[in-house]
Amino acid sequence: MIFGLMECRIECTKCGAPVPLNGPLEVAHCDQCQTDIDIPHDYWSDIFKDFWEDLKELKEKEGRNVTQFGTFKSTLMWGRRIPRCTDCKEDLVLPGDLSQAGTATCPKCKKVVKVLLPPEWLKQGFGKAKVLVGAILQEKPVETGSKSTKGDLIVFTCPKCGGALEVDGSERMLPCKYCGVKVYLPDDLWLRLHPAKKMEDWFVGFE
Repeated sequence: MIFGLMECRIECTKCGAPVPLNGPLEVAHCDQCQTDIDIPHDYWSDIFKDFWEDLKELKEKEGRNVTQFGTFKSTLMWGRRIPRCTDCKEDLVLPGDLSQAGTATCPKCKKVVKVLLPPEWLKQGFGKAKVLVGAILQEKPVETGSKSTKGDLIVFTCPKCGGALEVDGSERMLPCKYCGVKVYLPDDLWLRLHPAKKMEDWFVGFE
């Protein structure tokens, strides 16, 4: 099996902000404008075909930066690389059987990484991709009711009465305790409480 490393992001079709694709997602979410972006299956099939053709020409630890135009403006970095820990860069210990989903472990920091089988639609579009390491297939939505990952309280001024509101990120719209008006938190504050996702390395094992 030949492994390749992938980093991928596209431009949001609505606001132009970079949107990381940390796996072969069918729907990506732009943290800047809160738009959900449908990613066609054909987009991924074409990406994987180009990835595989390039990978055959690269030596271990060699890589290439690629910009593609089409359905999206895509910025990619891929290379020939066995799966490694994204934190300490040690090679992961992979399970002996890669024909089923499981986990891989970093021998240094003990981080556990998911090992997934490609979804059926990807197998049909490009059957040489056999296993995904460190990839996600579905993003977790930012839901109301979940507090800031840092647990911080931020003081925000009510735009109507000027009252000081303590905001913890559990709700995007909250009532002012002074005048009762419903206050919708602006994007910059919401993103501070719920930081935008970052682009991560993920790996594909090809037959």
